[in-house]
Amino acid sequence: MVALSGLWAEETSEPRIRLILAAFAIVIVILIGAGIIELVKRWRKRPYQSKISASEQLAQFRESFEQGQISPAEFERIRANLNERIRQEMEVPAALATPQEEKPPPGDPLER
Repeated sequence: MVALSGLWAEETSEPRIRLILAAFAIVIVILIGAGIIELVKRWRKRPYQSKISASEQLAQFRESFEQGQISPAEFERIRANLNERIRQEMEVPAALATPQEEKPPPGDPLER
């Protein structure tokens, strides 16, 4: 762009026309720069698409556990945390997500 304005300026002998062409070239360069800045700004503000879900994270931790990279206690702690996030992602109420223990009927020999 600047090279073209330089060629046009050489063809004209009047300094006033050279000045107008140089100003026009500067304006075009500034507009292109502003456009690039705006595109980068929009690109940075877009939502991050490759966010890993809690169930995918749990699968990765399960693989690590099976390979012996994490201990059973660590895996259970991670699983408990991720189970809560999975419930939130699936929008399941906590009361429905955890099954309640069944109590034996009164007078049952197993009850003490």
